[in-house]
Amino acid sequence: MTDHLALWRPWRALPRWLAILLISLMLPAVQAQVLSRLPALGLQPDAVTVSGLSSGAYMAGQFEVAYSASLSGAAVLAGGPYGCSRGSVSTAMFNCSCPADQNFALDVAHAFGGGCQVFNPDVYLVFSQNAVAGNAKAHAIDDTFHLKSHRVWLFSGGQDHVVDPQLVSAVQKFYERLGVPLAQIHREANSQAGHGFPSPQASQACSLTHTPFLTQCNLDAAGELLKWLYPGTPDWQAGTADEGSLKQFKQTPYDDKKVFSSLDSTGWVYVPKACEQAGANCRLHVAFHGCEQGQSFKTGRQKFGLQFVKEAGYNRWAEAGRMVILYPQVKPSDPKGRALTDPYRFNPKGCWDFWGYTEKFAALNPAAPNFAKQSAPQLKAVKAMIDDLLKGP
Repeated sequence: MTDHLALWRPWRALPRWLAILLISLMLPAVQAQVLSRLPALGLQPDAVTVSGLSSGAYMAGQFEVAYSASLSGAAVLAGGPYGCSRGSVSTAMFNCSCPADQNFALDVAHAFGGGCQVFNPDVYLVFSQNAVAGNAKAHAIDDTFHLKSHRVWLFSGGQDHVVDPQLVSAVQKFYERLGVPLAQIHREANSQAGHGFPSPQASQACSLTHTPFLTQCNLDAAGELLKWLYPGTPDWQAGTADEGSLKQFKQTPYDDKKVFSSLDSTGWVYVPKACEQAGANCRLHVAFHGCEQGQSFKTGRQKFGLQFVKEAGYNRWAEAGRMVILYPQVKPSDPKGRALTDPYRFNPKGCWDFWGYTEKFAALNPAAPNFAKQSAPQLKAVKAMIDDLLKGP
């Protein structure tokens, strides 16, 4: 706890009003400390779920499949099936998504007839099943039988030209073929929605596809997906987010310095005060931001900041649902500026890795994509974050 008396002593010789003013200006900086690592809160180990938008949706699906024994469900908003890109940045950009803002490399490809297109969803489905089978056989992911008890929430927008709704349909079939009962899968489709995360706190029109990718679609996506992933609480209502419950923590202790991960130096965690008490037995949800939604992404000279963390709507539900929300962060990286020729480390929009930019030769192993294995740097780091929060205080 901050020693306010210690702050007062150096200023006793100054006029009282001036000393109080100076101390008040100092207090926010003193109190807004960055946690050296995530706290041990003793959260429920059998009530961990994940969700995400766009690249965050791909990450949520990858994480759920890779660590299915440690999770109980996932929500995929505007994302495709496991391993969709096959480790190819061109497949990621032309088939598994179609970036809203094209760069030079994409413009050139379009000029030569290489525009975005989605093939028959069954093409992706067959590959995803083979990729899962290959990684499971190599014990690189958990056995898929764990998925049969999971709950899944899916969202697609009819005006989404970044991730085609057919890809979300492929996700549903993917889960069904892995044994997830249809009764445990909810598909939310909004014909008017563009590419974005529906939130009542958003001001952007539902049909728009534009940063900050938070849209007003008369749908509280965070609330609806959390209620689906955690059934049995019919009277669950959104509370009021507490600014003091949002804490910044260092991600560096979870980042393997020997490999490239694109993880930002810090992340965020929302911990309701009730969940700080010993024996609170709260639940944990991990929310993956999408491309251009991480705290360090810049639009012009301005950083994106905490718009997703504060305005997606998760924190309101965490208060009433005794739930901790983890917001891991990825930062943009583009040291070489080469996309199609050398995708390694090419991540200018701060996306989660769903095409293999964290590995030098991702495309050489399309049958069992490394970026979707437990050993992948981003998956491994987030799992370590979760493990810290689950530890007993």
